[in-house]
Amino acid sequence: MNQCQNMTRRSALQVGLLGGLGLTLHDFLKLSAARAESNEKSKAKADAVLFLNLAGGVSHLDTLDRKPDAPADTQGEFKSIQTCLPGHQVCEYLPKYAAAADQFTLIRGISHSAGAHPQGQSWISTGNRPVPALIYPSLGSVVTKEISSKPDLPGYVAIPKTEWNAGYMGDAYAPFKTNTVPRPGQPFQVRGISLPDGLTIEKVNQRQELLTKLDRRFKTETTESQLLEALDKFGSQAYNMITSKRARAAFDVEQESSQLRNMFTPDEFSQSVFLGCRLIEFGVPFVTVTYQGWDTHTENFAGHRRLLPALDNGITAGLEMLKQKGLLERTLIVIMGEFGRTPKINVNAGRDHYPRVNWCLMAGGGVKPAQFIGGTTKAGDAPDDKTNIKPDDIAATIYHTLGIDPLTEYYTNTGRPTMLVPHGRIMGELFA
Repeated sequence: MNQCQNMTRRSALQVGLLGGLGLTLHDFLKLSAARAESNEKSKAKADAVLFLNLAGGVSHLDTLDRKPDAPADTQGEFKSIQTCLPGHQVCEYLPKYAAAADQFTLIRGISHSAGAHPQGQSWISTGNRPVPALIYPSLGSVVTKEISSKPDLPGYVAIPKTEWNAGYMGDAYAPFKTNTVPRPGQPFQVRGISLPDGLTIEKVNQRQELLTKLDRRFKTETTESQLLEALDKFGSQAYNMITSKRARAAFDVEQESSQLRNMFTPDEFSQSVFLGCRLIEFGVPFVTVTYQGWDTHTENFAGHRRLLPALDNGITAGLEMLKQKGLLERTLIVIMGEFGRTPKINVNAGRDHYPRVNWCLMAGGGVKPAQFIGGTTKAGDAPDDKTNIKPDDIAATIYHTLGIDPLTEYYTNTGRPTMLVPHGRIMGELFA
């Protein structure tokens, strides 16, 4: 009753709107209580996120969620090895992780209903069940809007690229894609950072002056729009980046010590993580590294045997680099794909899409290490009876870690109010 008495005119209007969307007064009051709790907890624990996206869907059973008591036809070819944490065994191709497992926290039994790659990626990148009527902004786009970054560097960098996008926020908040990765001992040039041959800083400045004059006239004659905002932001960012020695240095991994460089094996994933850590050091608040190839409908074990050594090196070397630079406590590392893979091995020695079970690794950013949160059945075919974790909860927790209220309300480009992650739970147990 007291909650109703405290309802403002704005709240009453919101109830009317939410009613049209199928939500009741009870739902509204529950959201209001969640918002109050979220605001109480919203002190930032981290300044940056390094999200390592295992695109395609890594097999949970063949990596971190081993099931020695599962039926023989689901166990697969790999042997298990003991980690530094009692009772925690992992795949034999993850020896570096096994030695460093006490620096991570493993979340198991994450579940959703999107069995296709685009929808699965959409869900983990936004924290919202995908719907045709609305394209939600990805985590990095929201971070770009909510957290100030250095003027000469993007707020959101994707290495080498990503399908994640800014959704209804518009292209002004889209990721900057490197479209390439560093190669040890070779000059690393990213388009938009390095000056093309024959172009000098003086010429760039002259072109920028002309562009500014044209831009002023164009804006006086044309109605503002998301497109204009995006063009304006991209133009300013491109100019700041291309004229900044600091921006070029941020992408130059060869400036790191040989000791650090040698921690990262020469594969594309490890080198991408290396670059991602350096960008975070220079002030980029959200970096995603996309590691593809996990869609193993055929030859699952050959595929994982090829992919796992780079994963093993990249995640452990990245954690160690951030630790050595004093950045780990203020950087949240998140490692996951869009879903797990079927316990049953198919006729092509592969495993198929399995959104009922997935895992996520976290480290840094105030997360208490050496924890196991959630669980799965003995067969690895479903979350156990005590586990109810959705991608919404992972996203809400990431926002919370950065001091962003997951119930923040934005307006879509059609004027519809919507919250960032209305159904997500902040996983406070991660920080206990």
